[in-house]
Amino acid sequence: MAKVVLQNTDSPKNSRVDINANFTELYTGQEIVQASAKTTPVDADTVGLIDSAASSVLKYVTWANIKATLKTYFDTLYRPVSLTAFSDLSLATGQVINGKIAVTVASNNITLALKGADGNDPSASNPVYCKIGGVIRSVTAALSVTKNAGTNWCNAGSAELATKEIDYFAYLGYNATDGVVLGFSRIPFANQYSDFSTTTTNEKYCAISTITNAAATDYYNVIGRFAATLSAGAGYTWSVPTFTAINLIQRPIWETRLLDITQVVTGFSSVPTSVYYRYKLSNSNLFLNYNPTTAGTSNATGYTLLAPFKVGRYEDFAIGIAALDNAGWFAGFARMDSFLASSNSIILEKSNLGGTWTASGSKSARFAINFNISI
Repeated sequence: MAKVVLQNTDSPKNSRVDINANFTELYTGQEIVQASAKTTPVDADTVGLIDSAASSVLKYVTWANIKATLKTYFDTLYRPVSLTAFSDLSLATGQVINGKIAVTVASNNITLALKGADGNDPSASNPVYCKIGGVIRSVTAALSVTKNAGTNWCNAGSAELATKEIDYFAYLGYNATDGVVLGFSRIPFANQYSDFSTTTTNEKYCAISTITNAAATDYYNVIGRFAATLSAGAGYTWSVPTFTAINLIQRPIWETRLLDITQVVTGFSSVPTSVYYRYKLSNSNLFLNYNPTTAGTSNATGYTLLAPFKVGRYEDFAIGIAALDNAGWFAGFARMDSFLASSNSIILEKSNLGGTWTASGSKSARFAINFNISI
């Protein structure tokens, strides 16, 4: 409280004014000290102050005006969190800010959703950002894609792949009309909408949330990867594993894990057994490792094997050194002779010069190979 000294020369009126002023200041201070506390102020609350620009008289200011004044000040010191703030950051293509993918199965149907980092749907107050085609885009509403059971989606329910865990790549795409769209596909190398197939049973199909206004040149970028399984038969039901840091990847990635595939062969009365048959797709390069422990029994001079993807073109090349059983094991140079680019059936020949297999007795091949799939 300011101290006022009364002079002998002060008139009674002035003395009363000074005393009242001192009493008012003292009373106001005591009122503040003795008042109840309020933890969270609201915009209409007021705070007293001394106005230095108006002879230090007592005034008040609302909490709303305090916040506005502080914001104006701090905005000169710190960058506000907004799309503009992110626009000059060196984000990688497909990098997501404040977001993640979530995969669920309900009633045998699979749903891929884009969520905020907190697990809630994106919103104006909880936006998700991603760099798509070199431009940072925002998602401010729920975004998901669901594919129901009953279809051989992406050929994942085929004889060689059904019941096997498959890695799917999550994509975000964009066009000016539909905005940001979400999808998933077995291939990791797509850069635009035309890189996918629109045939639901094709290995290059992409399940996309909205394609109403999709154009061939719309940008698409991988943002993550997840594992899922489609059952065999007409049911084609979806299931997913318990997700871990290995089978659910929350960043751009362009390769699968080393995955199992079922041996589907022709040319046998009894097929090879105890088979190690695995593959890995890195971008468009497919690695195959085929290794039966026990040979099968031949009933034809041919030997075909199904791969998890179609080859990129008509192929006819030596596999290299392989272990072959043609009525007896031997080491040699086998040859892979694919049918056509529209097929994932591989013809195996017993030497790099061709030649037929035995039509009876034991028959098998063991090899590892890399080749490009159809793009």
